[in-house]
Parts: sequence; structure tokens; C-alpha cells
Amino acid sequence: MQLNEAIKYAKRLLKFRLRSRAELRDRLLMKGFDAETVEAALESLERSGFLDDEKFAYLYADDMLTVHGYGPLKIKMKLKQLKVDEEVIERVLERVMKEEDVKQIMRRILEKEKLEGPKAREYLFRRGFTAKEIDLLKEGGAEM
Repeated sequence: MQLNEAIKYAKRLLKFRLRSRAELRDRLLMKGFDAETVEAALESLERSGFLDDEKFAYLYADDMLTVHGYGPLKIKMKLKQLKVDEEVIERVLERVMKEEDVKQIMRRILEKEKLEGPKAREYLFRRGFTAKEIDLLKEGGAEM
């Protein structure tokens, strides 16, 4: 009976947004479910496709880059805080950075903030972009 309640509660949480396995485990434990029930619930959710750390991390990283304009370093830090496995983070970031036009995203950020030169570079660093990515933008003819 407790297993069904744990699964039901987890699905309710997942309705609002996808979550990492560790994040969901923490929430279930805080709700008062015992560790054995929590693990059984998580395994059941994984088998049924409701819980998938790789899918969660990919969607999170893509959103952070394309919608919020954060670079890979900042995204990696945030995913680590959500307790996503390091290997999953690396795979997902590599995929997202290949699929998206990172130069265009950086240009959009700089246009929105009306930044050029050293201030633009500094701002992109703070947003989590690497020196290599910023240098590629500069080579692409953007004002820096």
C-alpha cells in the first residue's frame, strides 16, 4: 500500500516538471516514505518511463542554454546540484552543445544586454560559457 502511495506522490511531483532520480528520492524520503519503499517506487517509475535521468538532464540543459542563455559550465554546476551523475551530464552537454547554435545564442544574449568588448566577454564568462566558445564567437565576426 505504501508503495502505491509513494508512486502516486512521485507522479504528482513529476506532473509539474521532470526531476532527477536523486531529487525525487529526496522528496519521497522527506514525505516520510521508508528507504525500501522509495527505491521500489523509483525502480517502478524508471521501468515505466516516468523517470529517466538522461532525458531530464537533456531537457534541463537544452532549456538552460536556449531559453535562459546559460553556458555549459553553469549548466553542469546546476545539474550537479540536482545530483545528476557526472557521466550523464557530460553526455548530455556534449549533445546539446552540438545540436544548438551556441554562437547565435551568445550573440542574442549580448544584443539583449547591449554589451561589447571586455564587458561582453566577462558577461559570457559569468553566464558559464568557456573561453573557447567566446573566442569562436569573436572569430565569427561578432563585436567583442
